[in-house]
Amino acid sequence: MRRRIIVALFIIFSWLELHSQDQDSLAKYLQFQEVCYFEFLYTYFPPFFIQNTLELKEFVRSKTFKMLREGYGDLHAVDAIFIRSMALTKENTAVALFLATVACFDHRLVGLKIPVFSLFFPLTNESEDEFIRRVDNLPTRLYDDTPPSMGGDRDKLQHFFGSAFISYVFESSQPAERVAQFIEFGEDAIIVEGAYDQRDLHANCQGGKFGLALLQNNHRLPSEFLRQDCRFDTPGATNGDKTLQYQEQE
Repeated sequence: MRRRIIVALFIIFSWLELHSQDQDSLAKYLQFQEVCYFEFLYTYFPPFFIQNTLELKEFVRSKTFKMLREGYGDLHAVDAIFIRSMALTKENTAVALFLATVACFDHRLVGLKIPVFSLFFPLTNESEDEFIRRVDNLPTRLYDDTPPSMGGDRDKLQHFFGSAFISYVFESSQPAERVAQFIEFGEDAIIVEGAYDQRDLHANCQGGKFGLALLQNNHRLPSEFLRQDCRFDTPGATNGDKTLQYQEQE
């Protein structure tokens, strides 16, 4: 009887230790790493850029990332994408945002409507299996009102990181506003299967705020901004243009 108790206790403690180690190993993907000064410059060179792109996509399709989603939730999984991208690029924030955008593309092709026929361009060089596994692993539950469909709001990630990249590079929200407006209000006219989506504008707005915040502190997290209310308003302007108004709800 005593032996059975000892064996049972051994199994329980071994499981707890293993579980603790798993949690610790996952937690490292939610923490920024220190890098050497000027090391980030290497990530501009094509070989490093291409390799980092491949590694970030592989991270998104990995079992480790799936476990992060299951253990910490989709919002923190989005944080992990950015943090991992920052680690791969040695904290080159601009390149990290661009790579995060590319790693979140949920279409293999984009089609343009032109007279007589449609023209399609590839967005990834992944195999079909690699593409499907990566897209299936992307976070989907980003908002309280995320649609119940299998895809949820995963298509909003490319809008969020793309707007963050533009705002960060130009150090202004206006370029991101213009691009967002052009894409959304022109998507139905020029993109195959494209349609206006207010939720895309919401993600663009949040991403724009994220990019600007990174100019002051590049260790801010996407989840901070995905929780905020941020939307496009169209106040009366003399030039008649739509403008982006950032509205934050604490």
